[in-house]
Order: sequence, then C-alpha cells, then structure tokens
Amino acid sequence: MADEKTRWENNVESFKNERILMIGNALVSAAFVSYIGPFSSNFRSVLWKNTWIPDIEEKKIPYTPGIDPLDVLANQSE
Repeated sequence: MADEKTRWENNVESFKNERILMIGNALVSAAFVSYIGPFSSNFRSVLWKNTWIPDIEEKKIPYTPGIDPLDVLANQSE
C-alpha cells in the first residue's frame, strides 16, 4: 500500500504540472490547426518555432518546452 500511495502522490504532482502547461500547449496546437495547416511543413515549422513560441514566452504563458503541435494533436499510432 505504501508503494501505491507514493505512486498516487507522484501522479498528482505530475497532473498539476501538466494542467498548467496545457494552456500554452493547447494554444499552440489550436493555432496550428486553425491557421497554418494548409502550408508546407517548412513554413509551419518556422512560423510556430520562430514567431509563436517567442510570443508565448514573452507573454509568460506556460507551455512545454520543445513542444511540437503534431505531437499534441496525435501520437504515432494515430
């Protein structure tokens, strides 16, 4: 039971952190789907890495560093 308690405590902390980072992650992913989906992968990459991420950082919106909108939207099996 002690091991389960430790695991649950660790999960709670992880979920709290994920909840905070979800704000910026969802913002980047929603913008990706809404605005740059039809463009080439090179243009999309430059736009979100060099324009959107610096803007999010400037506004102090929490996000997962190194986020890739495609990883948020789908995983390898999808």
